[in-house]
Amino acid sequence: MNKKIWLRKYKKIKKDSKAKFVGVLVMILYFFSYLISIDHLFLQEGIFEVFIVDNPLERMFMSRAPFIWEPIAALTISGVRLFVSPLNLLVGGFIAVLVGINIMVAVFGYRYRKVCRIKSRYGLMGTLPSMLTGFACCAPTFLIALAPALGSFAVYFITIQPFLIPLSIILLIGGLVWSVRQLPIEFEKT
Repeated sequence: MNKKIWLRKYKKIKKDSKAKFVGVLVMILYFFSYLISIDHLFLQEGIFEVFIVDNPLERMFMSRAPFIWEPIAALTISGVRLFVSPLNLLVGGFIAVLVGINIMVAVFGYRYRKVCRIKSRYGLMGTLPSMLTGFACCAPTFLIALAPALGSFAVYFITIQPFLIPLSIILLIGGLVWSVRQLPIEFEKT
C-alpha cells in the first residue's frame, strides 16, 4: 500500500469527530491507568509538594523491573501524587497513543462497516491488541488476587512479563496496519 493511500485513509479517519473523541478519551484513560498500574499515580495527603532526587540523570536510567524505571521526582497536587520517571512516561505515552489510534480506527471502521463493506466482527478486531496491552500490566496482579485457584498461572505470567510490553507494542502496530488495510481505498460518508 503506497503512502498516498495511507494518507487518504488517515485524513478520512481524522475527520471523523466521534472516532477522534473516543480515541483521545481512551488514550487519556489508558495513560492514567498505566501510571496507576505501575504505582506512579495515586492518592496521597497533601496540597502541593515537589521533590527531586539528588542525581536525576543517573537515577533516570535505573530499572526497577523490566520496562519500569526509577522516578526522579515526586509531584503532589491536591492530594494526587505523581512519580515522574521520563522513561516510564515515554513508554506509557507511546502505548497510550497506539491504543488511542487503534481505537479510533476501530470506531471508524465499526461506524462505516456497511459503507466500507467491512464485516462487523472484523471492524472491532483491531481493538484486540489494545486489550492485550492492558494484559501486560494488569493480568499478573489479577491472577495473584485469585492465587488459591490460579496460583500456577501467576508464576507463568510473572516469568513472561518482560516480553509482554514489547509484544503489546508489536501487536498494536500490527493491529493498526491490519485495521487500516481493511478499509477500502475509496469510500464516501453516507
